[in-house]
Amino acid sequence: MNIQIVSEFFYPDNFRINEIVPELVKRGHRVSVLTALPDYETGRVPKAYRKREKRRENCLGAEVRRVFTLERKTGTLHRALSYGSFLVNGAFYALFCKKPKCDAVFVYETSPVFQLFPGIILSRRAKCPLVFYCCDLWPESLKAWNVKESSLLFRAVLRFSRWMYKRCDVVAVASKPFQAYMENVGGVPEEKIVYLPQHFEEMDGAPFGYEENGRVDFLFAGNMGAVQNLDCVLRAAAKMRPDKPFHIHFVGDGSEKEALERLAKDLRLDDKVTFHGRYPQAEMARFYAMADCFLLTLRGGDMIGSTLPSKAQGYLCAGKPVVGAIDGAGAELIREADCGIAVPAGDEKALAEAMTEMTDRFEDYREKGKNGRRFYENHFTMDQFMQGMEALLKGKPSWEGRSCPISKTRP
Repeated sequence: MNIQIVSEFFYPDNFRINEIVPELVKRGHRVSVLTALPDYETGRVPKAYRKREKRRENCLGAEVRRVFTLERKTGTLHRALSYGSFLVNGAFYALFCKKPKCDAVFVYETSPVFQLFPGIILSRRAKCPLVFYCCDLWPESLKAWNVKESSLLFRAVLRFSRWMYKRCDVVAVASKPFQAYMENVGGVPEEKIVYLPQHFEEMDGAPFGYEENGRVDFLFAGNMGAVQNLDCVLRAAAKMRPDKPFHIHFVGDGSEKEALERLAKDLRLDDKVTFHGRYPQAEMARFYAMADCFLLTLRGGDMIGSTLPSKAQGYLCAGKPVVGAIDGAGAELIREADCGIAVPAGDEKALAEAMTEMTDRFEDYREKGKNGRRFYENHFTMDQFMQGMEALLKGKPSWEGRSCPISKTRP
């Protein structure tokens, strides 16, 4: 197949689409990618991509076309302008580029949803099906920016999102709670919605063994924003007895990192917490090997808090137990996989008790980690994801066995 991918974020920025593209090429497909200038890691476009350099290149086996986008820099305003510049320039390119020759358009959406718009234009010009892979909910995600549902901005983005969703042939969702949201809020017909869980690329050494150092090392790896509700972890740690042999490691960066560092100092957790900063994916295996137990947290009380963080698949792949302060799909996963302990989102007392239990009975919980690994092998491997994705692109029965409408839209 000739597959046109639209993804605002792509290599050298670190996203899972970077693993999907070469796998498609490996499976014999011809892949083209429409993307933005890379700036996710630092907020600045690297020198190698400035002054119209590398706007066209071959990358990861795909033909890549990059359109101009404003730098993310820092702050909500700059980020919004960056998103808007891809919407405008991506749409402009999709309208006026040479007529695309592709069998399907695949839009890989992390955030924001606006990148779907260039995909709609490309699919209409090519007269081919449009498959939208939803990894983040819009306009729900605006709430993380303190945008109220009653606001004019929220209502405008809702209408635009609904308009775009309805023009997709298939809406594949990465988390089960997304299904109800896309149907009830997004206005997508049930028969167009398919559940396709995200994959996690196998790491060298996984499942990992344990480093015996006389303590239990808890690890949180990933974005450290308001949605992750990591202050709950620190307040839970402050409630644990100081003589308990544990240590908490945060690997990643985000808008709340500095505030969390200040909170850890205020709570006198300097000897119990380490902030390691951001590391490239290629170096994460050593942290997964160092960990004894993973931490999975999200805020509660809304749809975003009920979703499944993408890091969960990596935790299960590592073959070690998980403690979660999380609701919805995250809590359901921990219970279904029988891979650890789940407590309500934001409940610092219950989280402190769960971490204490993990510390006191760690030998018992090692077996829970093996359960998680088996669940990963049955649900979240790259091969399973690619089979589901290819089935959607080819118009064959979907991941869940539901008849996929994509074949009906072929020209």
